[in-house]
Amino acid sequence: MREWQLPPYSVGVWPYEEMYRDEMENKGGGTKFNAVNRRAAANDFFAQIEENKSLIFYYTNYSNPFSDNETNRYVIVGMSRIKKVGSEITWINQSPEMEQKYGPNVWVRGITADYPDQGLRLPYHAYLDQPDKLEKMLFVPENPRDFKYATRKISDDSAIGLIERLLEIVGYLREINDQHENWQIREQWLASLLAELWQGRGLYPGLLACLDYLKFSQAIPYALHQLKTRDQRDVQDELFAFIRADTHSIEGIRVSDKEVQEIRKKWRRLYPTQQTLLADVLPRFALQTRQITKILEKPESASLYSDHEAIAENPYILCEEYVGEDPDDQITFRQIDQGIIPSPELGGEAIFAPDDWQRLRALCVRQLRATPQHTFLRADQILLQINTRLSYLPDWKRAHFTPRDLEIDQPDLSQALTFRTVEGELYLYIRSVFEDEREIETVLRDLANRSDISLRFPVQESHWRSYLHDARSPLAQSFPTEYDDAINQQVIVCQRIFRRPLSVLCGPAGTGKTTLVKAIIQAVEKAHGQGMSFQLLAPTGKAADRLREKTGKDARTLHSFLAQRGWLNDNLTFKRQGGQREESITTFILDESSMLDLPLLATFFRSVNWNGVQRLIFVGDPNQLPPIGTGKVFADLIDWLRADLHENVGELETNMRQLINRLSGQGTGILDMASLYIRRGLEEVKSGEREVHEEDMIARAQEGGDIDKDLRILYWQTTDDLEQQLIETIVADMEEVSGETLNPERPDKLWDAVLSPNRTPQPEAVQVISPYRGELFGIEHINGVLQKHKNTWWLENKGLLGGVTYFDKVIQVVNRPKSNPLWAWNSETGKNERIEVYNGEIGVSAIHGFDKDVWRKPYFYISRLQVSFSRKQNYRVDYRSETAVSENLELAYAISVHKSQGSEFDHVYFILPKHKRGLLSRELFYTGITRAQKHCTILVQEDISPLLSLMRRERSTLNHINSSLFQFRPVAPEFEDMDTWYIEGKIHRTLADYMVQSKSEALIANMLFERDIPFQYDVRLHGPDGTLYRPDFVIQWRGETWYWEHFGMMHDEQYRNKREAKLAWYRKHGFAEHLIETYETSGFDSQVVRGIIQEKFGV
Repeated sequence: MREWQLPPYSVGVWPYEEMYRDEMENKGGGTKFNAVNRRAAANDFFAQIEENKSLIFYYTNYSNPFSDNETNRYVIVGMSRIKKVGSEITWINQSPEMEQKYGPNVWVRGITADYPDQGLRLPYHAYLDQPDKLEKMLFVPENPRDFKYATRKISDDSAIGLIERLLEIVGYLREINDQHENWQIREQWLASLLAELWQGRGLYPGLLACLDYLKFSQAIPYALHQLKTRDQRDVQDELFAFIRADTHSIEGIRVSDKEVQEIRKKWRRLYPTQQTLLADVLPRFALQTRQITKILEKPESASLYSDHEAIAENPYILCEEYVGEDPDDQITFRQIDQGIIPSPELGGEAIFAPDDWQRLRALCVRQLRATPQHTFLRADQILLQINTRLSYLPDWKRAHFTPRDLEIDQPDLSQALTFRTVEGELYLYIRSVFEDEREIETVLRDLANRSDISLRFPVQESHWRSYLHDARSPLAQSFPTEYDDAINQQVIVCQRIFRRPLSVLCGPAGTGKTTLVKAIIQAVEKAHGQGMSFQLLAPTGKAADRLREKTGKDARTLHSFLAQRGWLNDNLTFKRQGGQREESITTFILDESSMLDLPLLATFFRSVNWNGVQRLIFVGDPNQLPPIGTGKVFADLIDWLRADLHENVGELETNMRQLINRLSGQGTGILDMASLYIRRGLEEVKSGEREVHEEDMIARAQEGGDIDKDLRILYWQTTDDLEQQLIETIVADMEEVSGETLNPERPDKLWDAVLSPNRTPQPEAVQVISPYRGELFGIEHINGVLQKHKNTWWLENKGLLGGVTYFDKVIQVVNRPKSNPLWAWNSETGKNERIEVYNGEIGVSAIHGFDKDVWRKPYFYISRLQVSFSRKQNYRVDYRSETAVSENLELAYAISVHKSQGSEFDHVYFILPKHKRGLLSRELFYTGITRAQKHCTILVQEDISPLLSLMRRERSTLNHINSSLFQFRPVAPEFEDMDTWYIEGKIHRTLADYMVQSKSEALIANMLFERDIPFQYDVRLHGPDGTLYRPDFVIQWRGETWYWEHFGMMHDEQYRNKREAKLAWYRKHGFAEHLIETYETSGFDSQVVRGIIQEKFGV
């Protein structure tokens, strides 16, 4: 162990990226990396840091409260001037052998900040419970490339962008009168830093990369020196005059005649517009050589569809269109903005004025991309956000844009934006997004308007019954009558949609959608002959694998379908034209349709000649989470068809899994609970049966414990309590399933008996799911807790590789398609093969085959591993380095809801926090718990309130996404600022139709609004004994509290009985005296309701 003193305001840093560069490797064998070279590289890195001049930016890695679902975020927490760089730290009493292999230096150096004199820290901790304020001060870097590998040197150009964003945040903190620091002084200090950084950046931060592109490396040292000592414009002119052969030599640059010929040959090969870009435009921007190469030579590979002339005239196009290959390959608005409007102190001219339309357009595109789920935003909302940001910039970069600017510059803005005015309100789309919606709409309307499909051979009811009936089903054997009734309903659905050119097959989890897909394929072959072509498609590789297994037919991902036909760029973005169109497939079936986003589906539609297609069938569960990307295509499609073409929707209502469990006594709790969160529109009156069911489930859930044989609810108070209950519950379940008993010394033996019985990976046997990545209840922390519980022995004896040890449960987090496969050992063929591994595949890590004879040695530590994935059981996939593991794998004891989508697990443990609600929605909770096939444990923080909150209609994600597929659906403006007014139970005057459950309740709510009677809707009312009911309305009127129950299903006997029980509860606990009852027998009677309001409240 090595100890040393750190002064106050110090951190330990290390340039890990430098340690793993190719030039660090030993070329002559021995250890993989050369310790001498590594030490020199580290010392060179720290030698660049200048005390009392250089700056340090502090950030958190992905494990922070602001990383959510599939969005990993670096978050900047502060910055400072560097006061002191610590000395090299070396090991004490290190053996010569160890020093030769690994070097003498400890991998850390102290950096002391000049804080608080020159520095700042953002007070996130003070606003964690105020999401509206937190969102405005959250600093997620626009370009994450600068915040990788723990410590990285960033350019002056990047630092300017960071300081400008800090100025915005500091300005906001001043506005809200935050007192954690003297923000006025901090603001002045940041402004002074900008002047320093602009001098370091100069006018042409991209000049060296331009020279590198021309292979004119001999000029780079010269340019570096000259740019610091001469007028930078003169240096640029001099260099390009030589390149153009206007001059024959430059004093100070030694280059051979042959080299000059090659440089000038490369220059002459460029077209005039490319030469203009390279010499006059691109040097202004801090671009990488590979980016310049793509811009000039292969623009389509970076999704640049504007020509070179357009880019030269308006370089903002680069940040509007450019899409890179990886996080290191991005071009941000700030990068381009700094080159177009440089500091006037540098003497260069701006290309555009700060208020020109080119800048406005780029800002609008940037703002629209910042909220990718929406297909459009209100123009006034966009302008407000743009102007707020610009107001914090230096005077020479400020501008204020108005609706009039949009109006007068619409022709130019419309090259990248689409304008749409509805009911006097202007909305803006990114043009490609608008075109994607119209592409989808056009194809679907065309298919829907076609005549029913003619069949060559009839498919009769008896055929459907034979396709659907499974004599081996436990239901068919034990409960034939109930099974036949369920099959009859499935036959009706199949007959309804089979001849429709466009149809949707939908239903909640467990209704048998995949079984019907298999039957439809058989019917296609029967009706049109075995040669009839069809294609099964899914949004993810994991979903395609499951579809293939269950149908026995070939299933592919949409991405592989598009890539095969040339519609996918190298950066995995979609081409808008130029790919091959599929003309031979006549039936397409799209599974897991709720995961389809707008660009993916639009590109698929462009890739098919629909004149040759007979039928398109969407299959999915409309209650699941919408896609991570743009829009909510599946939900919009179902809404349109239900309203206009309801015969095209085959809705499965009989839940086969629930039926089996109910009849066989296995419990129906999972699906009973899930049914409380199913998506429903505003109904005429609430269903009596459903209301009774809801109250029943709530009462059982409130008690906690075993709700049914397949459902358990546990309540936790602290995160320590959560960890303890989670581990104890998982262990007890595993002991029951495996028949094994936990050995406290080696708990991994019990885990392995469940996850890898008989050395066969079954990682889907146990799964923890959390809505969050950060926090102590998020997947990052829970994975660490469970890894430590299961694999302490392996961690202590064999170590970690990229956060993973042997026999960990892991998940692949990036796609490795045919174009970028992984190597794997095939135990059946005895050979290494390249295979595809998809994002979301789960497996178990294992000792690498090369180490099977040496891993038991005392000083052996993990340096490579293999993974057996559940759907690739004859393969052991290779990960041969720390980088390979960290870039591909994560621990998977706990995964996010999005990662779980499309998967099934035997036992699910779903963590539901109470006090952090930003991501929680009905769809998210429904998706998470319905992943469980056999048993689900829901671990709820504190009390039942999170379960009740998620039942509310306003907690639906779908209600908060702007879309205009088939129907223009803007999110109500009041929903956009819910943080400023929302209290659970409070109904906004304009949002009644979005927040209550029935039209009758909406009418009552509106009558109360009209009379200015304050009320709450559907809030909890607790009795003294701890039991609760939820009155429809709770009214506070002149010091008294009234409860209003509207009974709408009085013809239903079960409902009437439940009503009597509810009224008895009100009487028992003393609430009946202030109870208002209204009834609905033959429709809603507004006169009666008005009369009651007049009688009770006098208005």
